[in-house]
Amino acid sequence: MKIIPIAAPLLPDVWPHVAPLLDKAVSLSPELIKIQDVYEAAMAGVYVVWVAVDEESGEFIGVITTRIISYPRCKAMAMDFIGGTRMKEWLGMAHEAIEEHAKRNDCSHLEGYGRRAWSRFLEPHGWEQAYITYKKDLTDG
Repeated sequence: MKIIPIAAPLLPDVWPHVAPLLDKAVSLSPELIKIQDVYEAAMAGVYVVWVAVDEESGEFIGVITTRIISYPRCKAMAMDFIGGTRMKEWLGMAHEAIEEHAKRNDCSHLEGYGRRAWSRFLEPHGWEQAYITYKKDLTDG
């Protein structure tokens, strides 16, 4: 198993393989973001797209997007979208690679967003729930 950050110039070649893995996570908030928005932001350098590749088969089996958030007193590495299969095989390796990337970029912590069920994957890596987000729709729709 290999975890690789994809440079923007290589993303057009990789995207057709990883977009289907990522789309399930992105499509949970269609009023906020679509898979094409993620692609465009990654091409613009907003997101880093990390892929998990099965080295034996060459198959892309996972994908994570990260971005740096600058707060007034610190920077954080956000893991916004995660998707794929066989997560038990690669999520730990991806976590280590992203944590090192965050440290190299002077981030004080990692942040992640998702459903409550993610705690079973994250808690073994030292994550704890920090807060719950509430949302109120202000449109007529």
